[in-house]
Amino acid sequence: MTASPASTEVRLDWFTTREVVPGVWLLAEPGHVCTWLVAGSDRAVLLDTGMGFLPIRPLAESLTDRPVSVVNTHYHFDHVGGNREFDEIAIHEIGAPLIAEQLPRPRLEAYLDFCARRLDFLDRFVELDAEYFGVLNADSIPRPFPADFDPAAWTIPPSRATATLGDGDRIDLGGRVLTVLHMPGHSPDGICLLEEREGLLFGADTINAGAIYAQFDDSDLDALVASTRRLADLADGIRLITTHHCEHVIAEVGLLAEIADGLESVRAGEPELVPGRDITGTPVLEACFAHFSVALPWPAEGAQ
Repeated sequence: MTASPASTEVRLDWFTTREVVPGVWLLAEPGHVCTWLVAGSDRAVLLDTGMGFLPIRPLAESLTDRPVSVVNTHYHFDHVGGNREFDEIAIHEIGAPLIAEQLPRPRLEAYLDFCARRLDFLDRFVELDAEYFGVLNADSIPRPFPADFDPAAWTIPPSRATATLGDGDRIDLGGRVLTVLHMPGHSPDGICLLEEREGLLFGADTINAGAIYAQFDDSDLDALVASTRRLADLADGIRLITTHHCEHVIAEVGLLAEIADGLESVRAGEPELVPGRDITGTPVLEACFAHFSVALPWPAEGAQ
């Protein structure tokens, strides 16, 4: 799974990156997904490997002189696309067999269709933002695919975990320790990582200042409620939250309680649910709050 000689170029025409706090870098594929590189004095971990459109390993290794391994926050395709480039991959024990499965091509095709439809509106969206709103930035403006990227050839091959993680495990990077928090709900294998010394929470897909997906076949709303309440209860020791999606990749600590409260209200059936679609075009029902939303499964035909 090592990088090929052809993948040594650092492609900042696709990725955008910055050091958010010392030793922690954002590596963003704008409009798609964010990954996070966390370095200690001995080694570094890349929290997820993105879409796999272009090699991510050369970029990560250009930012630190520490050896880089991978921690997948969960098994979904937009978080494991570059796994093939790395020799060492850790994931929650539930996710290990899931990243070893071949991803169905129709799922990738559905995502590519979403990307194409979004790009059809991009120029007008950017014009309107520049004229009226001023909310877009380098982290959030989707980019056309690179000229040398062939969507028809895009694939995410199975990968093999070289280590598995469980709740409470500690990843020692040398002077910086990440504690694994198993946070099922969005997916059964989802984890967050907490760096207690500096109060950094890497929220993965459990926390978003945007859509939180709970509509998949293996999503579990009750588990997500429990996970987000657990994070809210840790808020006093957290000063900064990173996320992997949406425009606001750095979240305020108060979002933890807002999400936990909102999800509890969703479970109780309180908010109005409105029709929507996720990034593969699948119909969902959505509960919308001030700083996030929750996507739920579309009712099965005939359900009341």
